[in-house]
Amino acid sequence: MELKLQSKKKNIFTSYFLRKTKIRKAIVLAGGQGTHLRPITQYHPPLMLPIVNVPIIELILGFLVRNGIEEITIAVSENYEIPKRLKELYFAGIKIFFHKENKLRGPAGTIKDLEKFINEEAFIVINGNVFIEHVDLGSAIDFHYKSKAAATVGIYRDNRNNLARECVKLDAENKITSFHIIHSSIDRRSPWRTSGIYIFNPTVLKFIKENIYMDIKEQLIPALQRESLNVVAHEIKGSYQFIESVNDYIRIQRDILLDNEIHNFYLYGKEEIAEKTWIGRDVKLSSNAYLLGPIVIGDGCTIGDWAQIIGPTVIGKGCQISEGTLIRESILWDGIFLSAGAKVEHSIIGEKSHVPNNSYIKNMIVLNGFSARDANLVPSDHIIQGTVDISGAVSLPKIKHHIYKIAKRLMDLVVSLSGAVLLLPFFLLLAIAIKIDSKGPVFYIQKRCGLGGKLFGMVKFRTMVTEAERLHKELISQNEMDGPMFKLTNDPRVTRLGKLLRSTSLDELPQLYNVLKGEMSLVGPRPLIMNEMKFSPSWRDSRLKVKPGLTGLWQIQGRSEVPFHTWIKYDMYYVNNRSLWLDLTILFKTIKVVIKKSGAY
Repeated sequence: MELKLQSKKKNIFTSYFLRKTKIRKAIVLAGGQGTHLRPITQYHPPLMLPIVNVPIIELILGFLVRNGIEEITIAVSENYEIPKRLKELYFAGIKIFFHKENKLRGPAGTIKDLEKFINEEAFIVINGNVFIEHVDLGSAIDFHYKSKAAATVGIYRDNRNNLARECVKLDAENKITSFHIIHSSIDRRSPWRTSGIYIFNPTVLKFIKENIYMDIKEQLIPALQRESLNVVAHEIKGSYQFIESVNDYIRIQRDILLDNEIHNFYLYGKEEIAEKTWIGRDVKLSSNAYLLGPIVIGDGCTIGDWAQIIGPTVIGKGCQISEGTLIRESILWDGIFLSAGAKVEHSIIGEKSHVPNNSYIKNMIVLNGFSARDANLVPSDHIIQGTVDISGAVSLPKIKHHIYKIAKRLMDLVVSLSGAVLLLPFFLLLAIAIKIDSKGPVFYIQKRCGLGGKLFGMVKFRTMVTEAERLHKELISQNEMDGPMFKLTNDPRVTRLGKLLRSTSLDELPQLYNVLKGEMSLVGPRPLIMNEMKFSPSWRDSRLKVKPGLTGLWQIQGRSEVPFHTWIKYDMYYVNNRSLWLDLTILFKTIKVVIKKSGAY
């Protein structure tokens, strides 16, 4: 679905110089899972996350408009409710559309869905969580045409940390040889990372498959290279950064406020009342309040007597800051009520939160109505030490989470130990049968990713011939799944007994040993190797927050018959909604699925 936005009000970006470029169209990809920014993106729409009170999407659109882009499509997920403020944006002479995905198609898949919008023109693709102030897009476009490239990938040198999560390997001519989308548990060093900005010729659309999940870096780029099309990298220079975590979100705002010259984007309609202290319209400021910049305060705020605000601090619109409060180096969103005597330090306070009298909040994310099960998704390396649901009388997230973990581990131990003892005679019979049926060991042990990406040896009964790894390379073109997994209905590598073990899921039973050791749980996402999770880094990092499971939502919903985009949804749902009741439900449904042999081959 595409929705043209109506021009309803003037926008601050219309007054800036517009540069003419050779490309007129751009796509903003904003339909991803956004798990890196949880929990704040679960509560606040990612596109509208404020950077010094200016939503990220407005910064991206302003950047594109200033670089001569005339038509922009913003791709969002199907259930995304378009904010009123975004509908009212106005850029003189610019057409802005929305595209709603009817299912998770991946970045490249979304581009294919927008083929009519592209209409055989070269186009820009930009990730929706890229913070941009100043970037020379024109030089990247000139380089694209000069190189006669089918695709140009914007890259930058990571000077802060050589251990990059996503590395780009280049040859001597700046052509891309490979991407490494990795997890922090794997040591693969490279100074280059993707910037989230791409330039494509329309010819790339021929290599994007219909109706399946498809990634840009791991699927589309290799497909172009296999056809000997020119794929190049160009170093993007300027002021921008990927916002991959809460850590990045806070750091960017601090950097902006501590800069000697804050860009006018953030100060539009605001007055500087003291050194590096700006207030918006209709702000009621007590003469007894103490403000030490840098501070930006939004429209319609009230600052009470003896309130102390110490920067770098950002306060959104319509906030009520009561008497005797203290705010130090924090981010407050719109509509917050800070009661008398409350103290907030080094924290994020979510929209419309009501902070009680004399509360002391330090190194916390405070959200009104926050879900306890997301508490463990806050990056551990950040100053934020926890989360609080301010709508309740007490803070329960960590208590509930610990109770669940203890109960889950007890269930794992009791069930796996009982099962291993009861099934031991059966295991011995299966071992004898496997040895008689084909040459090779009884068990197959493969390194898989556990909690936090830590590798462990996952145990299975062997179901394939011993040369299976060599044959895999010859069969890869026949893969019947659209994601990272390899599956064939009639896989020639599977032994006669192996077909029976797979169809009944008996080959998975030795993983009770992994459950006993604490490397796996009875219920959780499927344990995969890191290479199988490279298509969707946010999905990967989210599922690595929990132990992999012997069974899970994917197993009870059709397994190999489920497309990759649905598999992602099941994993994400489990991580965000896990509970003892959900675990028990999955275990009982697994028995029914195994009996029916649903999706097993």
